[in-house]
Amino acid sequence: MSAPQHDPELFDELMREELRHQPISRYAIATLVFGLLGGLIAPVFAAVAIVRIRKQRQRGLVLVICGLVAFAGWAGVMTYKVATGTAWWQQRQQERLPEGVAHGSDLVAGDCFWSPPASGATDVMQRSCTDRHNAEAFEVLPLEAGPMPDIVEVYQRTLARCEAGARSIPGVRVQVITPTTESWNQGKHRAVCYYSFATDMTAPVR
Repeated sequence: MSAPQHDPELFDELMREELRHQPISRYAIATLVFGLLGGLIAPVFAAVAIVRIRKQRQRGLVLVICGLVAFAGWAGVMTYKVATGTAWWQQRQQERLPEGVAHGSDLVAGDCFWSPPASGATDVMQRSCTDRHNAEAFEVLPLEAGPMPDIVEVYQRTLARCEAGARSIPGVRVQVITPTTESWNQGKHRAVCYYSFATDMTAPVR
């Protein structure tokens, strides 16, 4: 007597029918929800959901995939925003500079301020030129747009241009404020030449 023949298509249909009656993994649903909301725990829920789907033959693999795709989209957007300095917390920090503090790259020729610790520093305490100060901007150098150049090269090149365009003033150093990655990504493609005085000044350089 021959052994009974199994129909593969019938077997597959029975398995699909059985699977349709299995519950949907709650972790798969959580993966989708947190993925759509950009929640950082979405991958954790996804890992648990995949294990439960395989071991307990639950449904929800499509939900897991959709949740991970949504999470990847959120992660990509946030990575771009952080890299370009446009994330909301970065913008709030930029908006909340203490009174009297200015971004060095926003200075114009004739602005007086307290000198930053070294060339390349960004934020400065701006002052009236008739108040005590120890630095004065005298030229703004536009830089070519494009990807952020090597900062050391920018510093050396712009400092040389600043020194070439500076007045000869005994005992006065010529320094330069160069862009940071954040200011460059904000479109501030410029460097600011300034005089750094050894003693406090109460008048502009004429």
